[in-house]
Amino acid sequence: MAAEASIQILCELTGLGQLQELAEKFTSVSTPTRALYQYMVQATANTAEALDVSDVATVDMLILKCVSNDVDLDLDFDTAFDADCTVQEGEVAVIPTPAGTVYFKNQDNDETSTIEYLVIGR
Repeated sequence: MAAEASIQILCELTGLGQLQELAEKFTSVSTPTRALYQYMVQATANTAEALDVSDVATVDMLILKCVSNDVDLDLDFDTAFDADCTVQEGEVAVIPTPAGTVYFKNQDNDETSTIEYLVIGR
């Protein structure tokens, strides 16, 4: 049986006079052959760092949780850091097929961020 990567997000809002539900599912478009779970602490505040993806050459899905101190993500780093999205402390972001090398950087000045993430790919 081939490996398969899928993420299911369920949200239910109650108590505002009506029930709101949102169910979303992401499935990898290719068969993953590698995965990496990593916990990373930013080495220097105000300095962008590349995510360590080890031997995953093509990232099909990135699931990232900001453990401490809000973090900005650059999903297609080239020569300069350009934040594409922000993940607040305690929140999780699911990014299917990032466009390139992913870098992270603390959002607030003079803090170092801590993240944990799962990379799925080939």
